[in-house]
Amino acid sequence: MQVRPGLARAALMLSTGMAISGTAGLFSIESGQPTLNVIFFRCVFGAIALIGWTCLREGWKSLFITDRALWLLILVSGLCLVLNWVALFQAFKLTSIGFATIIYHLQPFWIVLAGALLLKEGLSRHKLGWICVAFLGLVLTIMPKLGVMRADHDWLVGVGLALVASLFYAATTLTTRAVKSVKPSVLSAIHCLIGIVVFAPFVDLAALQGGGNGMWGWLVGLGVIHTGVVYILLYSSYPRLPITIIAAGSFLNPVAALLTDFFVFGRSISAMQGAGLILILLAGLAVNLGWPFGFGAARRVAPSQET
Repeated sequence: MQVRPGLARAALMLSTGMAISGTAGLFSIESGQPTLNVIFFRCVFGAIALIGWTCLREGWKSLFITDRALWLLILVSGLCLVLNWVALFQAFKLTSIGFATIIYHLQPFWIVLAGALLLKEGLSRHKLGWICVAFLGLVLTIMPKLGVMRADHDWLVGVGLALVASLFYAATTLTTRAVKSVKPSVLSAIHCLIGIVVFAPFVDLAALQGGGNGMWGWLVGLGVIHTGVVYILLYSSYPRLPITIIAAGSFLNPVAALLTDFFVFGRSISAMQGAGLILILLAGLAVNLGWPFGFGAARRVAPSQET
């Protein structure tokens, strides 16, 4: 097999980006700021990082989108992205980083279902089967927490927000499909600018007083590292990698989130929740790679793959 030039470097970039992205919840919580403050400053520092990178690589003129037909789609995708951040980061606070991340990884299945219902894309029985596996994983993940959710409604709200975040991210993915002519770094920078405009009226200035350098360190890190560096790493690696490596690399995000929960906050998941996580991630991998559902189907397609 011939190895693509730069494949190892691209795989390392992907792995690094995915692992770092799994620690975003830590930066959000450690900043000690309300969620809307966190998102606003993530957008501010993320925009600075992405605009700087884009100007160095492509020139400042690349930041201007001249095709007016794309403006509405860019606005909608940007709103969905920043609202996804709001819902997810609030879910981190109400539940835990690892628990919310597990639920958040239902996003590929919303994309498949929305593509079938809204875009008339085919929904095969194989995809439908894997979607059922993913939702079985969701049930296993939530079941051990039913008692907690009855006693603490914040957990129930957090679960709902994690689901909402996954829906918003799926909507972002679907809307950005139509703006492929815009470079990813430019699109991400514009999304951050949209977030600045949307959340500026909601910044809690009183909460910022007395935060100190530590608070600003976490907020700057969230914007520059998790929005600037991570997006650059991921978008630079995607075109150079096969879908198999990209799908496998996505496992590092929830793994990093769960390890953060365990080592920083002393939280762990039960065996049942672990099984649920495996089912969700396995089903997501299967959908991304087009695996057949069921052993019988796998045996039928094997001869054609060999030929």
